[in-house]
Amino acid sequence: MKKFILLTILFLSSNAFSQEFPSLKSLLGHEIGLEFTRHHEVISFYENLHNTFENESKILEYGETNEGRKLILFFMSSEENVKSLDELRNIHSLRDSSSKLPIIWLSYNVHGNESSATESAILTAYKLLTEHKDWLKETIVIIDPCLNPDGRDRYVNFFKQYGSITENIDPSSIEHKEPWPGGRFNHYLFDLNRDWAWLTQVESQQRIKVYNQWLPHVHVDFHEQGYNEPYYFPPAAEPFHEIITDWQREFQERIGKNHAKYFDKEGWLYFSKEIFDLLYPSYGDTYPMYNGAIGMTYEQAGSGRAGKSVRTNLGDTLTLKDRIDHHVTTGLSTVEVSFQNKKELIENYNAFSLNRKYKYDHYILRGANDKLQKIINLLRAHDIEFGHVAKEGVANAWSFDSQSQETLKYTTSDLVVSTNQPKGPMVEVLFEPQTYLSDSLTYDITAWSLPYAYGLDAHGFKGDLEVSDNWSQSFERNPMPNCYAYLCKWNSMNSAAFLQSILSQNIAVKVAEKEFQIEDEVFPVGTLVIPRGINKDIAEFDEILQGAAKDSWIDIHPVASGYVSKGKDFGSSSYNEIFLPQVGVLSGGDLSPLNTGEIWHFFEKELAVPFRMFRVSELDRIDELDLIVLPEGELSASALEQLKPWIENGGRLLVFGDASYNFVADFDISVRDIDPDYSATEREELSGLITGAIYKCDLLAKSSPLTFGYEGYYSLRQSASNFSLKNGKTVLSLSENAQQVSGFVGSKAADNQGNAMILGIENYGKGELIYFCDNPLFRGFWENGKLLVANALYFDND
Repeated sequence: MKKFILLTILFLSSNAFSQEFPSLKSLLGHEIGLEFTRHHEVISFYENLHNTFENESKILEYGETNEGRKLILFFMSSEENVKSLDELRNIHSLRDSSSKLPIIWLSYNVHGNESSATESAILTAYKLLTEHKDWLKETIVIIDPCLNPDGRDRYVNFFKQYGSITENIDPSSIEHKEPWPGGRFNHYLFDLNRDWAWLTQVESQQRIKVYNQWLPHVHVDFHEQGYNEPYYFPPAAEPFHEIITDWQREFQERIGKNHAKYFDKEGWLYFSKEIFDLLYPSYGDTYPMYNGAIGMTYEQAGSGRAGKSVRTNLGDTLTLKDRIDHHVTTGLSTVEVSFQNKKELIENYNAFSLNRKYKYDHYILRGANDKLQKIINLLRAHDIEFGHVAKEGVANAWSFDSQSQETLKYTTSDLVVSTNQPKGPMVEVLFEPQTYLSDSLTYDITAWSLPYAYGLDAHGFKGDLEVSDNWSQSFERNPMPNCYAYLCKWNSMNSAAFLQSILSQNIAVKVAEKEFQIEDEVFPVGTLVIPRGINKDIAEFDEILQGAAKDSWIDIHPVASGYVSKGKDFGSSSYNEIFLPQVGVLSGGDLSPLNTGEIWHFFEKELAVPFRMFRVSELDRIDELDLIVLPEGELSASALEQLKPWIENGGRLLVFGDASYNFVADFDISVRDIDPDYSATEREELSGLITGAIYKCDLLAKSSPLTFGYEGYYSLRQSASNFSLKNGKTVLSLSENAQQVSGFVGSKAADNQGNAMILGIENYGKGELIYFCDNPLFRGFWENGKLLVANALYFDND
């Protein structure tokens, strides 16, 4: 009888437990780890989990992707804390001792085909709410289950289409080979893990708004690497940026040791202190570090080739369940260590920006209104404070252009970004003219300074400067209903957006190929001239121009006459009408998805230019196109032969980066490379590499339409290759004794840079090839390179 009663009690207890905590399968709809979960199912799971733990969780929908998929955050803590999330966030933002709860933000699947991450987020959230409520009483955990839903669903849909019913572990099977472009990238084929600082993509732009509201104490980015690699967790590898504190380094070690304890118990392989450094500021680990958090990358073996199970080089089988278990273990271990060290974690986070000594107290920036507006938009997105000089004066300051100290007369129109602010460390990282490298073996580019990227005249100033924070800009858009013409100086992508807008509304536009002057104002080459007379059939001529100028944040100048003080009058042949070409963008094959996406995004989102993106296999249908853009990558011999007659008959081909190699054999372009040393170690190979270094260029063809809007140019080089033209026109090049202004360049690579062509034109029959030997659209953040591409698009080089 006692035995019966005991069994009854156990049964009822078990039933009560199951009622309190529904199974993960019942919430998800399938067993975790047996199949991939599409994004709408992920959203449904978190909604079900929230309904189950309504008082201990909250869902925040913070945006949507280009393809309309939801972006969500899932908050977990105690019932009391969840009720007071807004209040707790405000207390945390003060960075003082009243903050008691560490905030841990876990981000998953920024690369879409690193697919175990989102599955791990599902199980991690469930375990925290069912097994670790004691941690949640004194922490706030934020889970972003998928930063890149478009890319992830691209991968999941591929796998569901080609995955075998009986799993095929052979890595040569089709289910382990994604088609171009793969699921790693977002809709526009951008790598979102390299967009945290630049914010070129809608996912990044929406996420950073919420991230900067919370600025967590700990942030983890869950990734996957090749399926033959073991698990990676911190501490990270050198180089660490100088801004990172000793305490941040030590806490990474503390977390790594805790992970190791669990991995050792299970016999799982892992490594740390290798490959993944903390330098480039636009990663999901470095960006949090530069804001005072403990930022970390975790890398599980797998990625797009792993499928649900795959045979490794060791002969083992790596399963999706294995990958999930590893990520769940490190995720929970992260929360555990943060919980155990909450007081120390909060104190050191709060002290991160205090009593810092920076190389410069202020960065003084000047340039055209629209160029300044571009960088202001970025500063605002990062909650970085800025202002303008309150009172003009003279000081000794470091010139980004001359690379030396010089006397600077600063004025009230100068933009100022100071390091004496909560985001001071981030300002230092983004603006510093030269990045210090503790180790030259890095995972990414080693230079990115924003004044060079945005084409601004900049100075670093040490000392006191009176700064006013009420920054404002004035734009000249005064209508003159009976004016002879409107003028627009051509100096940034805002000018190009304005031009595209009015061309799309059938406004006739001319471009000045020579400088001219009206009264005391000089208008440089490239100035847009929009005469009323040749637009007499446009009923709302003034309204269209005024509206387009306002939308593009530019100045337009009405003039009463076509007669100029100096130069050619507006009826001269020195003013050529602009016609928008029929544009095509090649894709697929062995072309770079990343560069294809950069070009796609540039035309569609920056300029709204109509274009046709087509596959390399469709080159037999290009006769109607005037201009084709060739992304980085390799073309087959047959594809090249199809392009030749099109160029000869007047086509214009824009060639990006290493795609220039395709033309070395049969065209005017040649290349000087560094002879490979096949016996060299990885570190020895560095001598022949350039890892994202900034070089100052020489403008060799100042009258070329390709340089309209430029008085100087800095290029971000990522290759040591030295291209040149035998008979063509070199427009931009490096000097004979070229040296980088920032970034790592190996000794052999440095010796190979003299007179390297950056931009050149080769005539071929009636057509031409325009070589962009350095990719000017790199990651969409090298703002000053974009106008070069716009020039090639709009202006004829004949």
